Amino acid sequence: MKIGILTIHDSPNYGASLQCYALWEYLAEQGYDCEIIDLHRPGAHSDYVPSNKYHRCRPLYQRKSTKLKKYVKRLFGIKAKPIHYYNDDAKKKFVEFNSLYKKSKPYTSIDAFYENPPQYDIYIAGSDQLWNPTQAYCIEPYFLTFVSGSEKKKISFSTSIGITELTDAEKKMFKAWLNDFTAISVREKQAKQLLESFVGREVNQISDPTFLLSPSSWHSIANTPTLKEPYILYFALHFDKTLLNYCQKLSEESGLRLYVLNQTQPDSIDNSYVAIKDAGPRDFLGYIENAEMVITDSFHGTVFSLIMGVKNFYTHISPKNKRGSRIEDLLETHALKNHILREDLSRTYSDLQKGIIERQQVISVINRERTRSIDYLKAVVEEK
Repeated sequence: MKIGILTIHDSPNYGASLQCYALWEYLAEQGYDCEIIDLHRPGAHSDYVPSNKYHRCRPLYQRKSTKLKKYVKRLFGIKAKPIHYYNDDAKKKFVEFNSLYKKSKPYTSIDAFYENPPQYDIYIAGSDQLWNPTQAYCIEPYFLTFVSGSEKKKISFSTSIGITELTDAEKKMFKAWLNDFTAISVREKQAKQLLESFVGREVNQISDPTFLLSPSSWHSIANTPTLKEPYILYFALHFDKTLLNYCQKLSEESGLRLYVLNQTQPDSIDNSYVAIKDAGPRDFLGYIENAEMVITDSFHGTVFSLIMGVKNFYTHISPKNKRGSRIEDLLETHALKNHILREDLSRTYSDLQKGIIERQQVISVINRERTRSIDYLKAVVEEK
C-alpha cells in the first residue's frame, strides 16, 4: 500500500520541517511505503514555474484588504525590504535534515502536477497551515483535488486553516473540495467547529504530527549545544523589540545568559544577548531541550518545549496575533494556560519561576494525545 503525503516541505522553517518529518517517519516506521509529494511552491523553490492556465493556480489570499495595501504601497513607491531568514550554515543544515524523508519526483508547476499527478493508494494532506486562504501560494492542490478514482483514499491529518473565519466564497470552495474525503481531521478546535458549520460531516480534532513520535525519538536526533553556561532561550517567529526587551530584563534579573534564536534578529550591540543564526532543526531541538527557560511566540516553539522537557517556558500571544487560538488549545490540553504571556509583560523572573511544570503530567498528556492520534491514523488508513 503506497501513501503520498502532501504538506509543507523543503521549508527553512523549524516547525514545518519537523512536522513533515514526523508524519513521514511515523508511517515509515509502521512499514508503509510512503513519500512526500514534491510539489514546489513559489518562494520556497527557485525552479517554481507560475501558471495562468487554470483558475486553481491562483492563490486565494488576495482579499480586499490585501489588495488595498498593495495598491497604496505601489502608489507611494514603497518596496518590501528583502528578508534573508537563514545564513548559509543554517541552510545547509535544513537541506541535510529535509533529505531524511523520501520524496516523489519534483513537480515544478501546478500545470504539470494536474496533468500527470503522482499515483498512490492513499493520499494524506498533512499538517501545517495547508488550508490557510491567506497563503501566497495556491491551496487547492492541498485539498487533493488532483486525485481521480473513487477507490483512492483521501485523508486529512491534523491540517490547519490558520484563521478563525472564512468568506462565503471560501466556504463554498472548501465544501466542494472536501466532499469526497474519506476522513477529515484538523489541528485546532476552532477549525473543527468552523468546518463542521458548513461541510455537513464530522471533522475530527487531532494533535500536531510532531506528537506522533515519542519524546525519546526527538531527543535522539537533537544536537546538544556546546554552551558552557545556563541560559534563557528566546525563540521568536519575527523580530519583536518589546518581547526582546522583556527577555533582556529576565536575563538581568536571573543572571542567566540570553540566547536569541531568530534569523531576522540583529546582533546585540551591548552584548546583552547572543543571536543564534546558524541553527538547523536538530540544533533547534537541542537549544530548547537544554534551556533553563524558553520564551517564545511560536506554536512549534511551544510544542517542543513540551516534548523536549524544558524546565520552564512561557508563550507570548500578542493581541495582534490572529493565530493564537492554536497555542491556547495546546496549552489548555496540557492544563498550562497559566504559561501564556499576554500584552502585559511585567512579570518578573522570580514570578515566572513559580509556574512549575509537572513533567510527569505533561508526559501523561503527551502519551494520551499520541495514542489518540495514532489510533485515528491507523483506523482511517486501514479502513476497508
